[in-house]
Amino acid sequence: MPVVAIIGAQWGDEGKGKVVDLLAAKAGVVVRSQGGANAGHTIIRQQKVILHLLPSGILTPKIKCLIGPGVVLDPDAFIEEVKAVEALGVDLKGRLTLDLRTHLVFPTHKLLDACQERARGKEMIGTTSRGIGPAYADKAARHGVRVGDLLDSRQRKKACGKLFDNHAALLKGVFHEEAPDRAAFMEKTEFWAETLKPFTGDTVALLHDALDRNQTIILEGAQGTLLDLDLGTYPFVTSSHPTVAGPIVAMGIPPQRIDSVIGVLKAYCTRVGSGPFPTEMDEKTAKIVRSSGGEFGSTTGRPRRCGWLDLVAAKQVARWNGCTGWAITKLDVLDNLEPIKVCTGYRLGRRNVQNLPAGADQWEAVKPLYEELPSWKKSAGARRWEDIPKAAQNYLAKIESFTGVPIELISLGASQEATILPRGEII
Repeated sequence: MPVVAIIGAQWGDEGKGKVVDLLAAKAGVVVRSQGGANAGHTIIRQQKVILHLLPSGILTPKIKCLIGPGVVLDPDAFIEEVKAVEALGVDLKGRLTLDLRTHLVFPTHKLLDACQERARGKEMIGTTSRGIGPAYADKAARHGVRVGDLLDSRQRKKACGKLFDNHAALLKGVFHEEAPDRAAFMEKTEFWAETLKPFTGDTVALLHDALDRNQTIILEGAQGTLLDLDLGTYPFVTSSHPTVAGPIVAMGIPPQRIDSVIGVLKAYCTRVGSGPFPTEMDEKTAKIVRSSGGEFGSTTGRPRRCGWLDLVAAKQVARWNGCTGWAITKLDVLDNLEPIKVCTGYRLGRRNVQNLPAGADQWEAVKPLYEELPSWKKSAGARRWEDIPKAAQNYLAKIESFTGVPIELISLGASQEATILPRGEII
């Protein structure tokens, strides 16, 4: 049975939650392998459900959901999310496993995140202030605290106390901020240990057991490829690897075991926060798209910056991830928008280029080269390929021809029913 990686192909917010939720019906395991509570995956069933840490297969009965070592986990956010999902009548018993190697996000990580962002002034990155960057920094510096450290009382006191004291010194000495009460924090770590313990285990071993049993596995990415720590628009990036490399490294899954990589590509572009955005629309057009597409952050509620579809970036993302197919989302948002533009090249100085810039200075300097395509009036109600307006079909054909990647799924709304699979089932 297939192993399918679902990867964000832009700056995040592409609609990965819906795609994973849709495909989960035929899966045995869904894996979340990187990122933290800065992710926001929205699922529409009878009501809207926004997940930040739990895999988007959690609403599908019986399948197993794994949170791997590459995630940084806010225990309070995890506990609240578990409560919210269980309140919907979802049975999590035996279905949800949190890896013992997963690093924790402390309240002091969040304070440091906010302080660091303020200190950047006009050069702020636009983080969610959820403590993600500082938690990954502690992980890389090899003094982070992992879920397994909570379960042994002696190790918990040692590891948590040491990291808390380090954070308190940074907050006071560098940012002139007071840390939370230490005794209250240490008491809270006991609560975390008791509450998280029933969910803990070895997700890497569970994943390989599923591989041995030939189960269908979905690898769920968070954020998007252009926010990758190494390949993205650095320093305006996230602190993990949202590419297909994320689950390969974090879950110990061999690359050759991944059968297909579906890049989730919005029919236009958005990004949250600061950073280069070559195809950003004028504000008048952006307001139309933002309103029609509900382009406000699932995690922060911040209005997203909106731009035209960047095919140069999409082609590069497809190469980096080895995309075998596209899932195109929010095509219906472009209904009645005229003209429709797509970026098919960049101008850098006196040269036309087809590659993404490697340096921050080049990112700021590139100018998009647009091709205008005919607009269409209504795609939102389409449920078959034949129902999609011809101009919209041509738009999709342009994506395929330019990137060399076939379209496997077209989303024309938030519900599962508003989906077309032009080539049949994906898994």
